[in-house]
Amino acid sequence: MHGRLKVKSTAEQQEAKRKEREKKLQIYNAATSKIFSKKKDGELDEELLHLCGEVLAANPDFYTLWNYRKEVFLELRKSKSPTELQNLFLAELFFLESCLRMNPKSYGTWHHRCFVMDTMPDPDWLRELELCNQFLKYDERNFHCWDYRRFIVKRANVSPEAELDFSMSKISNNFSNYSSWHYRSKLLPLIHPDSGQPMGVSEDALLKEYELVQNGFFTDPDDQSNWFYHRWLMGRGELKQAVNSVSVFQPEGRISVSFLRHVQVGKSASISLECDGSPLKNIKWLNHENKEGHSTLWITFFLFIPFRLIGVILPIAESWTLDVQLVINNLSVCSAQIQVLAEEKNSRKRWVPSGLSSRFSQEMSSVKAETLQQELEAITQLMEVETDNKWAVLTAVLLMKALDPQKHEAEIMVNLDKLQALDFKRVEYYKDLRSRFIVEAAIDAMDRESSSLATTLSLPHRGLTKLYHSELLTLLTSLNLSDNQLRDVRQFGFLQSLRELDLSNNCLTTCHGLQNLPCLEKVVLSNNQLSSPESLATLQTCPYLKQLHLVGNPVVEQEAGLEGIKEILPGVEIITQSSS
Repeated sequence: MHGRLKVKSTAEQQEAKRKEREKKLQIYNAATSKIFSKKKDGELDEELLHLCGEVLAANPDFYTLWNYRKEVFLELRKSKSPTELQNLFLAELFFLESCLRMNPKSYGTWHHRCFVMDTMPDPDWLRELELCNQFLKYDERNFHCWDYRRFIVKRANVSPEAELDFSMSKISNNFSNYSSWHYRSKLLPLIHPDSGQPMGVSEDALLKEYELVQNGFFTDPDDQSNWFYHRWLMGRGELKQAVNSVSVFQPEGRISVSFLRHVQVGKSASISLECDGSPLKNIKWLNHENKEGHSTLWITFFLFIPFRLIGVILPIAESWTLDVQLVINNLSVCSAQIQVLAEEKNSRKRWVPSGLSSRFSQEMSSVKAETLQQELEAITQLMEVETDNKWAVLTAVLLMKALDPQKHEAEIMVNLDKLQALDFKRVEYYKDLRSRFIVEAAIDAMDRESSSLATTLSLPHRGLTKLYHSELLTLLTSLNLSDNQLRDVRQFGFLQSLRELDLSNNCLTTCHGLQNLPCLEKVVLSNNQLSSPESLATLQTCPYLKQLHLVGNPVVEQEAGLEGIKEILPGVEIITQSSS
């Protein structure tokens, strides 16, 4: 046994490690306490710098101590010569490198390095650029290093062209380098600017990028980096603010204005009304929730007095012209005009974007149709080889939607069903996307009608999970969404003209979202999952509700539930049995 190394037992090893940790913790806590004490006493000296360094070497994420080091350096700058300062900062840079090797994604360390480079007398920017290169070789997706590189590039006046070449070298080394693709999206508008193009990049440059990214997804079709960059190249058009519809309800003296984009009336924005050229003053606007937050729908009442009694405000005539104008920061953004007939209880008008096969095409992509068609052909070729590639199928769907959703409607739906089979983890996303496209197709069909005042919409048995774009459906008086998969009705508050609503055979557990619908008279909620009277409480805010169908809901299976509903909704006819 003599002369042999004694091997410690597991228990002995654990005890030794525990004691070692305790010792390190004591040293760490003692150093931290002394640091805070010196900082409190205003002792911003080199000893404090040394103490902070000891703690940060063990824990680079102690952000407060980096701030203390900044204060010490700023204090030392008052008494040190430029040469002494330069040496101090050089030592600091080497110290920071050791911290970054311990944790290459330490926020505090990278931020402090920016401070050092901006503060030292003679910074070597090119050396820092090379440092970035080394760290990006180690981890090409380290966004801290990418951020620091952009900082260095700006300070060193490195040209965007040189950085574009650098991004190309990283992509050539690995097509999956998403950070490099993203970097290109920031550089291209600087090198090839074109304000007339969707992404601010000239068409020639975009076409070259399309070719580059095609090489990427043909090389590795399963890599998502290429597909995300391709989606960026397609661009997303930005809808300009415009009036979608104006409704005048004479019996209530109510006017509602629907916009294409959200706006907050009351701060920098206002809605002005003129009747036959005479401005109407002291008008208060509220959104569809009777609040003042951002919304696309805004409603006002003329002092809650019916139009027929307002002879002083509105002229007594057979008709009058109502002008609506949205003003933001004292500039007119959009306007609309509607002719109001005295003999009509309700006057309404809806505006349709001109020159588009679909009002939603621009939302998908604002790239030229010719380019989109070329991309669709390329993706179709890829799908012939990679039949089960979800990225290719999804991109094909988006391209077809941007090109001509009416022409490709059947193929889009087939591909969305295919995506649910290919990518089961995102089934709900594809269901929502399918629902969105179905509603958009219905709205496009309404736009194509000779009269844009369609007041009924029926979409039963379509597998809808959500009613999208309800802000564009403010003129509907009848809506049938029976036999779908709706789980909530949160966006239904925009349907201010709605009288009849059929939501039977869905998956609703609450009616939250149906509040403050001033025209609603009949709601069919048969065969849902409403289990308590409280789930129907929001219907109390619908003043003209007359009939409520609740057949097949748990809430009406017990007498107490039915009595609770009658207490909440007195005067409303509750239907609990099928008429058949």
